[in-house]
Amino acid sequence: MFWAPDLRFAGETVFVIGGGPSLAGFDFSRLAGRRVIAVNSAGYDAPWADILFFHDNSWFEEERNRALVDGWSGLVMTVSRHAKLAAPERVMRVEIAQRPDFPIGQGPIKAGRSSGQTAVSLAVAMGAAAVALLGFDMRDRNGVTHYHADRPLYTAEHAERTVGEYAATFLPAWAGWNAAAAKAGCRILNATPGSALTEFPTVDLETLL
Repeated sequence: MFWAPDLRFAGETVFVIGGGPSLAGFDFSRLAGRRVIAVNSAGYDAPWADILFFHDNSWFEEERNRALVDGWSGLVMTVSRHAKLAAPERVMRVEIAQRPDFPIGQGPIKAGRSSGQTAVSLAVAMGAAAVALLGFDMRDRNGVTHYHADRPLYTAEHAERTVGEYAATFLPAWAGWNAAAAKAGCRILNATPGSALTEFPTVDLETLL
């Protein structure tokens, strides 16, 4: 039932695309040809990404998202048992566990609190030398928490609750990840301008491109 991480990202920089509002208007084609993991609906903007990753079965069950998964040209990965059962030939299931370290080239990988956080763990497990975070705002901008403006879940009326969840559970879940990644030989860099996530060194995306 579980896919064992390989080392296809060994020694490379992997860009993990989240859903934060700082990506509104971003030219995703600038990342084409790079090593990329697209998280959830970021897959619509980066259909050429190496991996489409999602955490929640509820995302997978939406009709248009299931179509995205079915038509994806690269790897589709999840931690969802239900998604694996529904599409056993299309979806690779990754085993996760609450652990302090990052295993390299094997599972179970270090569990994250969200799809984006677990995608970062996956990149480290697959041998990345550096992982760059895009769209990891972990805050609202002008009343919205995601750049997917067409999604009802991400409208302003939900922003207050979402920001509260960031502060209460999502942000604290990153504690210790910088040191653990460094011990595993990987640098995690936050290329999200104005991010509330301060666990990692910040970097200008231009310097990485």
